[in-house]
Amino acid sequence: MRSERIQGAENGLSVQSKWAQTGPSPVEEAARIWLFACLAATAIRIIPHGFWQDNWDRRHAEARLVLGAMATVALVTWPPFYRLLGAQKLLLSYAIAMACAIGMGVTAIHGRETPIHAIAWAVSLSFLVCLLAPKVLDASVHSGHRKLWALCVVMGCIGVVLSQSRGVYGLLIWLALTGYVAASNRTLLQLSTLSMRAWLVLSLSFGVFMWALSTQPQWLTTVFQRLYEVWVEASLAQSNPVEAANTSVGSRLFLWSKALDAIEVQPWFGYGKENSIAMIKQWGLEINSAQVQKLGHLHHEFLDAWVSHGLMGILSLLVLATGMGLVVRKLWVPHPQAAQGILGILFMHLTAGLSNTNMVHNYYGAMLSLSISLALVMAASEEAERQLSS
Repeated sequence: MRSERIQGAENGLSVQSKWAQTGPSPVEEAARIWLFACLAATAIRIIPHGFWQDNWDRRHAEARLVLGAMATVALVTWPPFYRLLGAQKLLLSYAIAMACAIGMGVTAIHGRETPIHAIAWAVSLSFLVCLLAPKVLDASVHSGHRKLWALCVVMGCIGVVLSQSRGVYGLLIWLALTGYVAASNRTLLQLSTLSMRAWLVLSLSFGVFMWALSTQPQWLTTVFQRLYEVWVEASLAQSNPVEAANTSVGSRLFLWSKALDAIEVQPWFGYGKENSIAMIKQWGLEINSAQVQKLGHLHHEFLDAWVSHGLMGILSLLVLATGMGLVVRKLWVPHPQAAQGILGILFMHLTAGLSNTNMVHNYYGAMLSLSISLALVMAASEEAERQLSS
């Protein structure tokens, strides 16, 4: 009898061990969280959308997010359906790095006349920078690769700056904060271990940068001029709001003020997207502002959703952001690089949405979906390598 009990206990432990091995991994759980968030955000948004009988083509961003999330769940759940190993992971990192470099090249040539809307272009480029930046500190990768990636991160930042999309300059703040945290952690960066050659390269780079500032090149003066315009136009909006409404910053401040008034009147169900566009045109007519009349949104992701579809509209955006935050939490310990990349994407998605309605652009929804998917697929590939090595 005693031997039978021992055998039964051993069988139970064996079943538990198999269940632990076949249970969902953190990456699979994160992918399902992301899919559920996309589905929930879409379901919440289509209710007021259908109520107001808006054009269904306007829900293209949610459709792209759901389709991308479904594909991601498949990619990370069905081994060996797709896994990147060894050189493949390295090539994907180089593909992201090349995209950052190409982004800088495009904005260096075209400036604000990018192939698509300049703000959506810059935010999408910032997503790729956020994905690549954590890989610069990956000690398991040869330092030569990481140096090239660091250069491409800088090139991606330059591309964002050259786009003159001021609402996306938060990328520089994000990289400064994360860089400070990395430098404060001695396990990630030890200045005492840098070789003399590395110190010389850093000193030379700093000298070249200071020389570039002293020559005041055209692109630099243009960027500073764009930043100075923010102060000028915001000040004008305080003294002469009618005249300021024909400027970039002034029109935004005017629309946000009118949007808050409209929300106070009808906060629960909104006005419908088509009606909100008609309201914008009417507001522009009231102050004779051509700048306002030509707009089709409020230049603010959250206010635009609230005016168009009430509390359910803004709740949809918050559910999507919360889903990204839960994915970061799920991956933070087992896959910190992927978690840091998605956290950067979340930061850029939220901050860039404060000065533009990015979800109305086709390219933006596709790039947001692709960026999250890339982070999860790379994390799943990292997980597969750990299983092979163990």
